[in-house]
Amino acid sequence: MDGFNTATNVVVLAGTNRPDILDPALMRPGRFDRQIHIGPPDIKGRASIFKVHLRPIKLDPNLDKDALARKMAAATPGFTGADIANVCNEAALIAARHLNPAVNAKHFEQAIDRVIGGLEKKTQVLQPTEKKTVAYHEAGHAIVGWFLQHADPLLKVSIIPRGKGLGYAQYLPREQYLYSREQLFDRMCMMLGGRVAEQVFFGQITTGAQDDLKKVTQSAYAQVVQFGMSEKVGQVSFDLPRQGEMVLEKPYSEATAVLIDEEVREMVDRAYERTLQLIQEKKDLVEKVGKRLLEKEVLVKADMVELLGPRPFEEKSTYEEFVEGTGSFEEDTSLPEGLRDWNQERGGGEGEAEAEETSPAQDKQKAV
Repeated sequence: MDGFNTATNVVVLAGTNRPDILDPALMRPGRFDRQIHIGPPDIKGRASIFKVHLRPIKLDPNLDKDALARKMAAATPGFTGADIANVCNEAALIAARHLNPAVNAKHFEQAIDRVIGGLEKKTQVLQPTEKKTVAYHEAGHAIVGWFLQHADPLLKVSIIPRGKGLGYAQYLPREQYLYSREQLFDRMCMMLGGRVAEQVFFGQITTGAQDDLKKVTQSAYAQVVQFGMSEKVGQVSFDLPRQGEMVLEKPYSEATAVLIDEEVREMVDRAYERTLQLIQEKKDLVEKVGKRLLEKEVLVKADMVELLGPRPFEEKSTYEEFVEGTGSFEEDTSLPEGLRDWNQERGGGEGEAEAEETSPAQDKQKAV
């Protein structure tokens, strides 16, 4: 790569999802010295990407394509371009499977469930006791999330097995990048709601909470080790090992490791006690939601409002509410700063590079 100069009409592009392990020699001036980070799109970006992937799909004539794109963008936080393409493909497949002449809004909702939760397994036989345990477990999650201010709003809860899970709850996470200690603690409590409900109603615990406990443990360690949210450990931050990496030497002493473990246990215990207190206070509501789940198998937000009344906290759910105060309701068509500078160096206008840039941003979000 040292043979090129500024007059050579050769541009070398490369993408990676692990920039942290690249050889520094690749990043020297004259090599891959212009770095453009492309993360998951925000809500405006998702609306733009949905419009692209909706073009080849035969939609119900009653559907407005722009309105549908915005509605879907609000319901898919954290989705990348590849996920969005997958949702559109799944919606078309579901419509074809049911011999529908066009794709409607219900097919898109089912496609989101399919992408997030996995394939629905209606034929999987659960024993009555197991089904009741799953129903009360999911009801515990739903009730704790409903009455905690910083928990994510609930969209749907189901006890139809999907993928590897026996139950499934879909939430609508906020579009935010900074989290306070209180917000993270409320999320931990919501994750523990299922385990606590099992303990309160059946006096025993099952293996169904394994994934919840894993997430709670990861969150607690991140708060103590990375975010400096423990007063005893202090304002320090250490990198947590990635999955599959071998840790030969910890960047802290054995005494600090013991202190970190103690702080994590204390934090998880506090979250468990707070969740236990809330479940006991709302025990009749958990039972009401659990029984309704056993009857209907799937509850949406309207069912929860009917059973519990309006959620006592303000929440956003529509595209317009999410983008309010961000400039305009229209999608952001400006280029990433690094790509804009590079395009200007080539002598192109912003619109010229925009057409070239949309494809990798939509279809290779995970690879770049």
